[in-house]
Amino acid sequence: MKRLGAFTLALVMIFTTPHIQADAAGLKSRIKSLQRQSEEKKSQLDDLRSQLVDLISQIDALEEDIKENDQDIKDAEDDLADAKKAEKQQYNSMKSRIRYFYENDTENNVFNILIGSKGLTDFINKVQYMNAVYSYDRDLLDSYEATRVEIQGMEEDLKDKREELDKEKKSLKDQKKSLKNLIESKKDEVSDIQSQVKAAKALARKRAAERRQRLEEARRQRNIAKAAAAARAAQAALTGNNDNNGGGSSGASGASGGSGGSGSSPFIQDADPSPSTDVSGSSVVSYAMQFVGNRYVWGGNSLTNGVDCSGFVVQVYRHFGIDLSGSRNSAALRSVGKAVSPDNIKAGDIVCYPGHVAIYSGDGLIVEAQSSRAGITHNRSWNHGTVLAIRRVI
Repeated sequence: MKRLGAFTLALVMIFTTPHIQADAAGLKSRIKSLQRQSEEKKSQLDDLRSQLVDLISQIDALEEDIKENDQDIKDAEDDLADAKKAEKQQYNSMKSRIRYFYENDTENNVFNILIGSKGLTDFINKVQYMNAVYSYDRDLLDSYEATRVEIQGMEEDLKDKREELDKEKKSLKDQKKSLKNLIESKKDEVSDIQSQVKAAKALARKRAAERRQRLEEARRQRNIAKAAAAARAAQAALTGNNDNNGGGSSGASGASGGSGGSGSSPFIQDADPSPSTDVSGSSVVSYAMQFVGNRYVWGGNSLTNGVDCSGFVVQVYRHFGIDLSGSRNSAALRSVGKAVSPDNIKAGDIVCYPGHVAIYSGDGLIVEAQSSRAGITHNRSWNHGTVLAIRRVI
C-alpha cells in the first residue's frame, strides 16, 4: 500500500511539474508585458506633459498679446476721438469765419473799399488787410485738410489693428479647443490630468520668467552696445573735426542736393542718400532718448510737458536747427527730406506709418510719442506696423 502511494505521488509530480513551470514562465512574460506597457504609458504621459506645457505657454503669450492689443485699440480709439473733436472745432471755426467775412460782411469787397478809402494809401492798406485775412483762412483750410488726412490714416490703422486682433482671438479660441480635446482624449488614460496641468502651468510660468529674464538681459546688452557705439561715434566725430582743422571745412552749405519731394516714391531701390548736414543720427537719437517716459498730449509741442507723435519729431529736429514745422502732421512728414529704402535705414531717419510717425534709433527700434497711455517710449520695432515711408533730413 505504501509502495502504491509513493508511485502515485511520483506520477503526480511528473505530470504537474511542467504545468507549474509553464505557469511561472507565463507570469514572467505577463510581468514583462506589463512593464513594457508601463514604460509606454510613462512615455505617453511625458509627451502629454510636453504638449501641455507648449500649448499653455502659447496661450499665455497670446493672451498677453491680445490684452496689449486691446489696450492699443482703446488708445487708438481715444486718440481718434480727440482728432475728430479737433477736426470738428477746426471745421466750425472755418465755417464761422467764412460766414462772417464772406456772407455777412459786404463792406470789405474791393469796390466798397475803393469807395470808402480816404486815399490811395488807405485803399492799399485795406486791400493788404483783406489779403492777409484770405491767407490766414487759406492756412486754416490747409490745416483742416491735413487733420482730415491724419484722421483717415488713423481710421485705416485702427481697422487693421482690429482685424489683426480678431485673427489672434480666433487663434486663441482654436488653441483652447485643441487643448480641451487633448485633455478629454487622455482622461481615461491619465487619472491625475489636473495635477499634470497644474505642473505644466508652473513649468510654463517658469519658462515665461526665464524668457523675460533673457529678453531683459538682451535689452541690457543692446543698451550697452548702443552706449558704446555712441561713444565711438562721438570719438570719431571729434577725431574728424581735429583732422579738418586748418584744412578747410565741408559744412552743410551747398550739400542739400534736392529734397525728394511729395511726388517721389516712398521707397526707392537701394536709396541711401548722403548726409546733407553735419548733424549725426546718433546725436539726434541721444537727444530724443532724454524724453522717454514723458507725457503724450494730442496737439502738444512740449517735449517735457506733453507732445504728440508729429510734434515730437518736429521738436527733436528743431533742437538741431532743422525746421520741419511746415509739416506738422504724420502725412506731411512723409515727403520731407529724401527717401530711404528699408535696407538702408539708419539712426535718425524718420519712419512714417498710417496716422503715426517716429524716429529710428537703431537696433531695429524706434523712439516715439506712442499714445496717451504709453507716453514717449523706446520699446517697439520699427516695422511693427505698415511703413509708408522712410525719410532722411540730416
